[in-house]
Amino acid sequence: MHIPQLSDYREDLLPITAIHGSASTGSLWRQLATLSMARRAVFAPDLTGYGIDETPEPDTLSTLEERAWPIIDAIEQSGRPTHLVAHSFGGSVALEVVARIPHQITSLTLFEPVSPSLLRGTDQPEDLSLLGDILGLSEIVRGTSGAVGMESFINFWHEADAWSRLSDNARARLARLAPVVHQDFREAYSVEPHVLSAIRYQGPVNLLVGEQTNAHAKRMSEILTLQFPQASLLKLAGMGHMGPLTHSEIVGNAILEVIERVESEAQSVRLAASGG
Repeated sequence: MHIPQLSDYREDLLPITAIHGSASTGSLWRQLATLSMARRAVFAPDLTGYGIDETPEPDTLSTLEERAWPIIDAIEQSGRPTHLVAHSFGGSVALEVVARIPHQITSLTLFEPVSPSLLRGTDQPEDLSLLGDILGLSEIVRGTSGAVGMESFINFWHEADAWSRLSDNARARLARLAPVVHQDFREAYSVEPHVLSAIRYQGPVNLLVGEQTNAHAKRMSEILTLQFPQASLLKLAGMGHMGPLTHSEIVGNAILEVIERVESEAQSVRLAASGG
């Protein structure tokens, strides 16, 4: 699939930068790119370790900041602001991008961001219990065979029998990715809670949550709505954590509606300021 670059845009519409989650690639946003094609560019890169750079060997010294830098560089080199969209672990990367170049991000839309440090930063026993589940899952991915670890991972974030419905080829590929998936966990968990709470992004923030998602993903989205007073939360029916994959058209249209509303409101403000 050809993935447009940030320079492939209509002059009157800002591009979208879309970040995938663990065990995925930029092709997760194929439907979003199709829906946007006549209106705006969608830049959907593969995170390091995935896609064309897929490797079963994790970088044990890498940080979330290093994972985010290629995306930060692409946005800065484009010379234009962008709407930032992300799913799951991609939400952790997106928050790193926002922390580094907030002036370049016109809006932030996250579908169930997975950032375990959000759960570390509260004083609620329920949040620590949810965090314990995620850390337990991380240890299974790290400490067992690739197939066993990724079966637990897929069933946790998708649904109980999701792994059994995958093809043999899909299961084999996911099993090879187990070390990189654990790297994702490690990088996201290593971010100190105070670093997240110090992000001072003032632009529009929108959280999308599937009505059938698990408590872990739902709670992290809720915490972000507390961190960003301007944030709104939209529940999407009939889907869980993997909504961008299983309900790609619905999620894509929801993202575009959010972005178009942001742009419309900004245009109204500009017109009012100019007396138009």
